[in-house]
Amino acid sequence: TMQDVKDDAAMYLVERGLADPDRLAMFGWSYGGYAALVAAARTPQIYQCVIAGAAVADQTQQVNYYRWQLRGAQKERQMAYREGSINPVDEVEKVNVPILLIHGDVDQRVPITHANRYRKELDKHNKNYRYVELEGADHFSNTLFFHHQIELYESMIDFLANDCGMKPELTAQAAD
Repeated sequence: TMQDVKDDAAMYLVERGLADPDRLAMFGWSYGGYAALVAAARTPQIYQCVIAGAAVADQTQQVNYYRWQLRGAQKERQMAYREGSINPVDEVEKVNVPILLIHGDVDQRVPITHANRYRKELDKHNKNYRYVELEGADHFSNTLFFHHQIELYESMIDFLANDCGMKPELTAQAAD
């Protein structure tokens, strides 16, 4: 349902003429990165690509990473939240758009092993993706150093220009 709401919001922008349906992309960081990975495997597909930063790619791995820290109501809430949710690493075979996957190599919230395992599955299924590893970067986007931000945004701009949706020159030729 949460993914449906995101898609509905994107289509609302398209219907209002505020977004081009041939150039829709989903970008998210942390939970948003998880949502982007889930979006990459949806059908029907409304996005031309996704960008997932610091994403939980394996729900089971994440629960096991925190399991020893969880107690009482917090443990019940976290376990219930993950129960029945989509596990992106199990959906890789369904991925149907290019992905830009970004992860810090010292992420303390979502270990880099998420990105590594997800990439292994992308390779196994011959999926179209790019990977950017931010050396020395932790989890939260607001803690990225300036050089991380430069690498992140330059990678995003290049990916959106070259790997996402219709190329502007193709769109212009199609109009002729």
